[in-house]
Amino acid sequence: MELATLSRQYNHFYAPAAIVELAGMDLVRDLMVAVSEVEVDMMLGAASRFSFKIANAYSHEKRNFETGLGTSLLDQLAFGAKVQINMGYTDSHSMPVAVQGIVTEISTDFPEAGSPELTVAGYDHGFPLTIGKNSRTWTKKPDSFAASEIASFHNLRTNIEVTTELKAQTEQNQESDWEFLKKLAERNHFEIYVDENAVFHFAKPNNRASAIASLAYGEGLLSFKPEANLAGQISRVEVYGWDDHRKEAIVGVASAGEESGLNGKSAGQLLNRFVRAAGKQPTLRLRQPVRTRSEAEQLAKAALNERAEKFLTGEGESIGLPEIRPDRNIELLRLGLLFSKTYYIYQATHKLDSGGYRTRFKVKETGL
Repeated sequence: MELATLSRQYNHFYAPAAIVELAGMDLVRDLMVAVSEVEVDMMLGAASRFSFKIANAYSHEKRNFETGLGTSLLDQLAFGAKVQINMGYTDSHSMPVAVQGIVTEISTDFPEAGSPELTVAGYDHGFPLTIGKNSRTWTKKPDSFAASEIASFHNLRTNIEVTTELKAQTEQNQESDWEFLKKLAERNHFEIYVDENAVFHFAKPNNRASAIASLAYGEGLLSFKPEANLAGQISRVEVYGWDDHRKEAIVGVASAGEESGLNGKSAGQLLNRFVRAAGKQPTLRLRQPVRTRSEAEQLAKAALNERAEKFLTGEGESIGLPEIRPDRNIELLRLGLLFSKTYYIYQATHKLDSGGYRTRFKVKETGL
């Protein structure tokens, strides 16, 4: 979407605002509490974190934090209380939802002079998956079955892409559910995260979708720092296993040019310019307990993509745009022929304070 279109949609980016709802009540309108700063940090493979600051809520007379209604604010800010944060440019509940989650942290500071502020923080609804350790076993089930079962245990709505490879045995051994799901995601080259609607995602990266926004340096894009680095890159992955039934080797191969979401030349294709002789390309060889060729090829592609995504990375800052979220793509222009292209977002931080509303983001790409 062009910046001009976004500008019209958000009233020319006038009067940025945020709405913080606590257990369904608007802190400002319903509880008459002043919120001075809001920040939401979203990242693939991790629970999104939010924080907000509450000012002028301390009563020196009663020695307590109170709402504008005279009730105890700390009674409202119970651990586990549900929070929804909307961020945008309109003063209404129609502005986009940034995150839904629960309160996990409360802190304050009692200064020598002035009034103390409260800082409240928490995580999205993926947080329960990160605490505790579990052990489970699945026999002859695909990875998507295990992911669905765990998400259902935590009462999460899901967007789970079905995997067809039946694993002889999949074990979760004294790991948090999030650690275990992340391991399953990595071997399938999937992404895991909980979105703003509290839906758990276990699926391939959405790196072929259209860009959600088109920003040019100096026009919406305030700064950008890209880096392309061939160090540690490879042009081929070979995964080796053994078939006990047939008594023969199992080999899975992934080669440069097969990278997910490739737009341009991959690191492996660029490396092949240096080494043209067959069989001498930079190769990563792995021995894994695979039982089929398709499983070996799946692991080879996952390993190739894991390396390739470290080839071109970047971080930037823009005016506040709610559309900038992980697992989306953004087009960045006026960065020269090499770096003007569409990038895949894997982290975004939205912050609204006295300086206005800005968005910081990190991107990664497999091609240049």
